Amino acid sequence: MKKIAVLTFILFYTGCATIHSPIPENYTGPISIISSTDKRHHSSKADMFYLQGIDGKVIKNAIGETRRASYGQGGKLTTVHPDIEVPSKEATFTIVGRTEYAMPIQALTNAVYEVKGDIVFSPISNEKYIVKGALGKEYSSVWLEVKGTGEVIKNKIEIQGNSSLGFFDK
Repeated sequence: MKKIAVLTFILFYTGCATIHSPIPENYTGPISIISSTDKRHHSSKADMFYLQGIDGKVIKNAIGETRRASYGQGGKLTTVHPDIEVPSKEATFTIVGRTEYAMPIQALTNAVYEVKGDIVFSPISNEKYIVKGALGKEYSSVWLEVKGTGEVIKNKIEIQGNSSLGFFDK
C-alpha cells in the first residue's frame, strides 16, 4: 500500500511534458541556430541560459539534455549545449536562465535562481544566436544575442531583486 501511495504521489507531481520539434513537419525554408551557455560555479552547480520553447511549445533544450547526461553521476553535473535549429521566421522564443545542480536534493537545500521570458523576433537565415545571462540574489537577466558580434536581440529580460525560487517551484 505504501508503494502505491508513493507511486501515485510521484506521478501526480511530476507530470509529463510533450517535447516538440523546433522545425515544423514538412518545413523546407531557411533555418538559424540558437545555442545555450552556462556559468559554472563548481563541478555540481552551474547557471544555465537556454532556449526553452518556441511559440509556447517546449522543445528539446539544454536543461533537459544536461539532466539526462548528469543522471547517475552522483555529484557531477555534465552540461550539454545542443545547437537548436529553428525556422528563420518570426516566432516567440522563450529563453530561460536557471541554476542547475547535479543532484535534485541539492536544489532543494540550496538557492535556485530563475529568470524567464519571451522574445518575439525573426531570426536571420543561417545566422547563429546564443542565449546568455546572469543570475544572483540582487539581479538576474537573460538575453539572446548574435553569436560572434554580441549584438543583443530585442531587450534583456531582467529581475531587479531576488529571483530565487520557492521550495515548491524548484
